[in-house]
Amino acid sequence: MKTFVERAAQGEIYIRRLGDAPAGIPDGFTKLKPEGNHIVVGHSETGHHHVLDRKSCAVAVMDHPPEGMRILRAIVESPTPLAHLREHDTHEPVMLAPGEYELRITREFDPYEKLARQQMD
Repeated sequence: MKTFVERAAQGEIYIRRLGDAPAGIPDGFTKLKPEGNHIVVGHSETGHHHVLDRKSCAVAVMDHPPEGMRILRAIVESPTPLAHLREHDTHEPVMLAPGEYELRITREFDPYEKLARQQMD
């Protein structure tokens, strides 16, 4: 399992630690609903999502991100891994310590369609 201090990545997800956990979700963000025991932070086109444990954190998505981006805030209350739900050819889990994190889904630019979109893993 990977650990980090300030920045890390897992597939198309870029993780940046912002500091200690605040009292709640910041303005301009909407809390995500859990799916089963997880909160999906990165949807995969093949169903192999990137997830956090719903019992140890709260995650919210930015209401009005820049074009083609998805920006999340995670408030982690106890150590939890960012896991990739895939049995083979998977990304190694990344351990998040208690605190506040920004998670960005990287984007790519299609010059033919002239648009920015979320990168797919």
